Amino acid sequence: MRTGRRRVGERRATALARNAGPARARRRRPGRTVSAPVAAALLLLACQEQLPSSTRDDLVPAGVIVEVTLPFEDFASNVRVYGGFGRTSDRGVGFVAHEFGGETDEAGRALAPLQAKTLVRFGAYPRSVSVRDTAGTLRTDSAISFLSGRIVAVLDTAGSVASGPVEVVAHEVVEPWDRSATWRHAVDTLGGRVPWSEAGGGPGQVATRAVWDPAQGDSLFLPVDSARLRMWSDTAAEVHGIRLETTTPGARLDLRSVSLSLQALPSINPDTVADVSVTWTAGTFIYDPPAPPPAPGEARVGGVPAWRSVLDLQLPVELAGPPALCAAVQCPVRFDDSHVSYAALQLVSRAPAAAFAPSDSLGVEVRAVLAPDFLPKSPLGPALTGLGGVRFPAEWFAPPAGEVVEVPVTALVRDLRRPGADLAAPRAVALLAPFEPLSLEYLSFEAADPARQPRLRLVLAFSQANR
Repeated sequence: MRTGRRRVGERRATALARNAGPARARRRRPGRTVSAPVAAALLLLACQEQLPSSTRDDLVPAGVIVEVTLPFEDFASNVRVYGGFGRTSDRGVGFVAHEFGGETDEAGRALAPLQAKTLVRFGAYPRSVSVRDTAGTLRTDSAISFLSGRIVAVLDTAGSVASGPVEVVAHEVVEPWDRSATWRHAVDTLGGRVPWSEAGGGPGQVATRAVWDPAQGDSLFLPVDSARLRMWSDTAAEVHGIRLETTTPGARLDLRSVSLSLQALPSINPDTVADVSVTWTAGTFIYDPPAPPPAPGEARVGGVPAWRSVLDLQLPVELAGPPALCAAVQCPVRFDDSHVSYAALQLVSRAPAAAFAPSDSLGVEVRAVLAPDFLPKSPLGPALTGLGGVRFPAEWFAPPAGEVVEVPVTALVRDLRRPGADLAAPRAVALLAPFEPLSLEYLSFEAADPARQPRLRLVLAFSQANR
């Protein structure tokens, strides 16, 4: 699915073949003044078609295709933002950052730069390996010793921000923790909180360090000596995993996986070294400061914990203008699901806090709210935007932002206008990340400014009888 954009206020007519096809967001050109927030209807095409494989002209009745853009007050109301969905541990291993993205917010208050660390606890070492003896026979050897090892971290290069090589340091964690850990608490559950002795993961001995160069690939290797490997394998030792962090200011790295790779020396064939991998049994990341609360007039999607934005939809029963519409069909005109060729929410991007701004494309998904009275914990319907939602490039949310992006909602609008639907009852819908929580980063949209509020773009098909 492609994505599309335009700067706030651009208006143009496009050919039917580009507008009434499969649901997708379209690329738009930036940079013109915003139009008044009134419905804009453009007659795109009045034609008589025939099927490519048929020689008959009467298989498709004559009619018109009309595009109508409804301002926010004509189709929606009551935008609200809810947060707190999921925990950092739901994502598993995550981010490391140091002094990243400090700025001043819209109220002129200084926002502290982001600090983030990843906590990982590895599982038990393997007790045996399969090796070939000196005669070439494959045998299981349980009398093995470990020579050396290395921590292997795989990074998302597109989701990481670094201007050059970045130093990553692994500390031994000496205080017990679980997957509920936060910046200030080693344990943060309903059963109780246990604070770190020092915020940010407590004290810890440096175990190893290495430099990751983005130009050299997506893997980082931190060597571990045999003495430390033996200590980590001892369940009685006061080591509770490792804490990865960076010392490079202005860097934010997205870790996709962390494992421990060991070199094992078998007794059966001492001339052979076997490589074995130990995966993590618990992983999370901690960060500070938390994401700032949504600003007045901001709709927000994504983040960890995740944010959702909810609005109420109530489509007009009939359309009575503007003149371009009435020139094409007889006004007032009622429309139902059979008339809706395409529908999309048009949203205007805004720049998030710099520490949480996207560095790679992020997605938006639309779902019906099944029980609005139970918000924010209402169950949601299936995704209305396809697998993975609609993805938007990170640069559209960089200052000054102001891009108009489209989220197709054709199935939703058809459902709202199907025969027998309660036209008087508003329908609550949620905008959220396709997977929660997906990323520390989030997307922001305008929700209050009348010139930048969401709009609904409709492409309607009317037969000759409506003309």
